[in-house]
Amino acid sequence: MLTLALESGIRHIDTALMYRSHKQVSYVLANFFASGKLTRDDIFITSKIFHPPTFGFGTAGSSMPENLDLMTPQQVTERVTFDFERTLEELGLGYIDLMLLHWPSNFHSTDVEGNAARRLAAWNVLEKMYEKGWARAIGVSNFSEHHLERLKNDGAVVVPMVNQIEASVFMQWTNITSYCKENDIRVHAYSPLGRGVTHVTSNPIVLSVAQKYDKDAGQIALRYLLQLDYGVTFLSTSESRLTSNQQLYDFELDDNDMMRLSSLNVPDGTWGLVSPYDIS
Repeated sequence: MLTLALESGIRHIDTALMYRSHKQVSYVLANFFASGKLTRDDIFITSKIFHPPTFGFGTAGSSMPENLDLMTPQQVTERVTFDFERTLEELGLGYIDLMLLHWPSNFHSTDVEGNAARRLAAWNVLEKMYEKGWARAIGVSNFSEHHLERLKNDGAVVVPMVNQIEASVFMQWTNITSYCKENDIRVHAYSPLGRGVTHVTSNPIVLSVAQKYDKDAGQIALRYLLQLDYGVTFLSTSESRLTSNQQLYDFELDDNDMMRLSSLNVPDGTWGLVSPYDIS
């Protein structure tokens, strides 16, 4: 699918150590580079490290250790450094365009002070890699405004440049986005179609708006986020949708339609991930 995505014009690749896809991405890109179809400068790579242990998903080596809550800041520094360097080696691209901390801490953890110390240790690693030029930009993912404010107050030197969070017509973390805008942190949306394309294609409001603009439901859902000033990352296994999901700049939703789509925002609009507010 990455080959199809690149051939359709997509140039931003979003991956993560947890996804175990670095080597596959490297292989596909090497073929494009060798053929002269693309150069390194044509591609923007986002990756993520510092994912809490998750049973049934990923491997022990793709996430933080099971004893994350017991790790000292020094142990976190050593592990995150190792994972960063491993990511560089697996991708084989020389540098990462954007590296994110995948989550603020262990899921459902209540260790406020311990989490803050480990989070700062992980962030300090990214700051050092940014200073070296091994990462062109650094940021976070799934951070609430409380995590971001605590990171700043604890002594972060570099303000996160990006906060990647779940967002769609069905899910808006408005307090997080407001904080990010006030602090010049770019907000990037993942899962922009909510629970998937069938979720938006079966929604009568989205379908009504789509008919008005002669667009498909996915295009309306993505355009909505763009007009809210999100960056957007989408996943599709459909060649036609890889193309149509990029055709978002020849129309603009009016204020009334933006309001109609915003009415779909509900507390349980997430597709099942842990809320940033459930992590201390």
